[in-house]
Amino acid sequence: MAAIALNVRHAVFSPQSLSLKQLLPALPLAFGLTRSIGLSLQSLVDLLPPFLLAVPKSKTSHSRKAMRSANKGLKDKHNIVNCPACGSPKLAHHLCSSCYNFLSRRWKKESRDNTPDLS
Repeated sequence: MAAIALNVRHAVFSPQSLSLKQLLPALPLAFGLTRSIGLSLQSLVDLLPPFLLAVPKSKTSHSRKAMRSANKGLKDKHNIVNCPACGSPKLAHHLCSSCYNFLSRRWKKESRDNTPDLS
């Protein structure tokens, strides 16, 4: 256990060198905490030093936020064609909404006419 604590103090680790299970018991010893304090910590936030937590250095200004989202605008549609049946614009490889509405009304009417009256 002490060997791992010495390695934590004096070495730089890559993610492949030690797993988190090996590193967590050694952190209280590595940062000068006694074993009894290390066992009484309630959460992982108390265990980790503050330099491991990600915090922005300064506020992101409105201008920077706007510049970051400037390229997220709407893109033009290049696959709009005219419906061969009614001539209204529609997306290629999709049903025309006006033709579909006409057909669905017709199918519903036919299904209502063909159902037997049970009363």
